[in-house]
Amino acid sequence: MTRHLSDLRSLLRPGAQLAYVVGDQASYLRIMIRTGQLLAEIADSQGFEVVGIDLFRTRLATATREQLREEVVLLRWVGNKARTSKGSVPEPVEK
Repeated sequence: MTRHLSDLRSLLRPGAQLAYVVGDQASYLRIMIRTGQLLAEIADSQGFEVVGIDLFRTRLATATREQLREEVVLLRWVGNKARTSKGSVPEPVEK
């Protein structure tokens, strides 16, 4: 995803909006992988503004029978402006 977002930077106009639907994963050892939060952190490191992380739905993991989140990660490309400080990544929002 780092390479993908990095490649997009030269193609997007400032203010471009992006949305990615991603789902959390539970590893074989039942370690929760918060995919939306990870993607937001990667996007932030590539100069994107993280507008939000919204709950899209929950789904049942077949192996663990646990509810996993699917989220929409909302991003905005601010352009090649120099960033004065690292942005903050918002917490997921329940809906």
